[in-house]
Amino acid sequence: MDDRNLVAVAEQAAATAKVVRGSREGATAKFEDGRVFRGCRIEFSDPALDVDAITGALSAGRVDGARRVTRVGLYSPTEGGLPTVAPATLLRLRELAAPGLMVILSGGSGLREERTLQDLLADAGLAGPAAS
Repeated sequence: MDDRNLVAVAEQAAATAKVVRGSREGATAKFEDGRVFRGCRIEFSDPALDVDAITGALSAGRVDGARRVTRVGLYSPTEGGLPTVAPATLLRLRELAAPGLMVILSGGSGLREERTLQDLLADAGLAGPAAS
């Protein structure tokens, strides 16, 4: 599945999101074995219980035996910008990442950006080795 399709499927996954406060969010995670799993944002009345779309996609893959993720597509409609990835989600990605993991961000306005996990971690002040 190419990057364009990763984002398109993430957009479809966003349609199933349950949001109370934020915007819809969908994600796709492509694993080393080539399989792709989807996730959507699920918000609850208590924000501490919320699950982001990337975490949902990672969980779906792990449940089905996938191990390391190689590419992630994240779609969330934003007003002229790109979605952001929460620091906790970046740390989860770091734990499950295959070398060279790329994240494709899309806000739905035709704007799309490909970022390395290392760059996203550095931008969030989280650069460094994964915990063992």
